[in-house]
Amino acid sequence: NIGRVLRELKDQGLYDNTLVIFTSDNGGANYIGLDDLNKPYRGWKATFFEGGTRVPFFMQWPAVIPAGSTFGEPVSHFDIFATAASVAGLPLPQDRVIDGVDLLPYALGTKSGRPHEQMFWRSGAYQVARNGDWKLQVNDTQNKVWLFNLKDDPTEQHDLAASEPQRVKELQEQLAQFNSQQHAP
Repeated sequence: NIGRVLRELKDQGLYDNTLVIFTSDNGGANYIGLDDLNKPYRGWKATFFEGGTRVPFFMQWPAVIPAGSTFGEPVSHFDIFATAASVAGLPLPQDRVIDGVDLLPYALGTKSGRPHEQMFWRSGAYQVARNGDWKLQVNDTQNKVWLFNLKDDPTEQHDLAASEPQRVKELQEQLAQFNSQQHAP
């Protein structure tokens, strides 16, 4: 179906000047019964391990974004809104906080670094704070806290919560600060 959409854009003469974004809302679901579904990453849909959150995010705009260019830092689906508004030449709303950022400068290489130094996920009692390469997962239902350094351990095999209590505390404080600014889930 993606091919059909792209073919229609070509047929209408819109292909070169249309930003197309392809992504997924989560990693593959474990209940479909495929072993190693999100390999090499741990987890799946409904978890906040990398296997549940690390998904493809492709942007194509032939007249603007050079083919084959890559950007390796984490981005968010929230960024689609800010990117689309920028591409359309529209200002972002000023009456609310917009979590996303315009990804086009990153895709073009005119801006470097991370679009988000901090990222947060939450679903009821299961919450995550990511700051740089450090990722804290808190699952109050299981009374479990995990801490991972994604730079050294992108597949989340080595829980560092016990050996890094100060970092756990810092990330828990960041998560609490984030939650204090959000509506109840």
